[in-house]
Amino acid sequence: MSRRGRSVAVPAGGFRNVHVLRLGSLGDVILALAMVEALRRAYPSARLTFWVKEEYADLVRFDPAISHVRVLERDGRRLEDLLSMSAELEDADLIVDLHGNLRTRLLAFRQKSPLLRSPSFRLARSLRVHARWLGRPAPPTVLERHGRLLARIGIETPGTPRVHAGPDAEAWAAAWLSTWADGGSVVAMIPGAAHATKRWPEGHWIELHRRLREGGHRLLYFGLEEDRALVPALAATISLDSGSRWCMERLPRVAALLSRCVTAVAGDTGLMHLAAARGLRVVAMFGSTSPELGFTPAGEGHAVLCRHEPCQPCTLHGRERCPKGHFRCMVGLSADQVADEARKITAGG
Repeated sequence: MSRRGRSVAVPAGGFRNVHVLRLGSLGDVILALAMVEALRRAYPSARLTFWVKEEYADLVRFDPAISHVRVLERDGRRLEDLLSMSAELEDADLIVDLHGNLRTRLLAFRQKSPLLRSPSFRLARSLRVHARWLGRPAPPTVLERHGRLLARIGIETPGTPRVHAGPDAEAWAAAWLSTWADGGSVVAMIPGAAHATKRWPEGHWIELHRRLREGGHRLLYFGLEEDRALVPALAATISLDSGSRWCMERLPRVAALLSRCVTAVAGDTGLMHLAAARGLRVVAMFGSTSPELGFTPAGEGHAVLCRHEPCQPCTLHGRERCPKGHFRCMVGLSADQVADEARKITAGG
């Protein structure tokens, strides 16, 4: 039986030195934290090292389940660097590879310790996109795949991931909001995404902004400078409205602010997963991708909006433009519909 598929013998005293490899991306690192928490519960005295790219290290740095964060710096990811780093895994008694790309395979190459490697189900997801195998069962979600790995060492399926922001970020967020929100309800708005076909149209965001402000909510927008540059009319609306702000802080501060919001509205993007991991119920909009590809926000109570157009999903990760030219999957999600779902969540419905 393949090394990837067989059960793993657990030492009598449990595993003592566990390395978890999940280098990126934002959403995947967040989802990996449920696995980390499950491992910590099973092996409370183990040294648990989490391997991650520098740009995502702040997501895991404050997690009490993690003993050490092994950061891959931006200028240290060449082949020779990885081969050198692999020596750090020689004393591991369990390696959990949740990434399964070339870099993590090089790191784990020829290691003698037990290896759990998460299958990507890329073929099943690709067939769903390109061969229109929509009638077949959907591939397992990321958390379901992690659960299957844990079952091989006798651990129960992981729960919902949680991101810890750290005390400094929490104190900063409380002070920052106290000068603006003054105890009022704040809705997190996340208009950005790496790919154009995951972004809700700017005009829809402006209409949603108007409707939520009329409902008495303050609006806190999250995204990088490049996200804001893609929605100039929306950015202008925000700048003229004392009841809305745009936040471009580092991830711990973003996480701390998110947990002080009443809900989040987002597309299929990493910050959607961060909002869910901070305990928010999310209104999640899916365009060129679809929920059946396995990347819905973790947890209960989310409103997942997808029109399930005949051409949807058309990609695993996103495109620069709609291949059909109509972009109906996102254009057809109205501001009324999204506002209604946000109101239901904020009302506790």
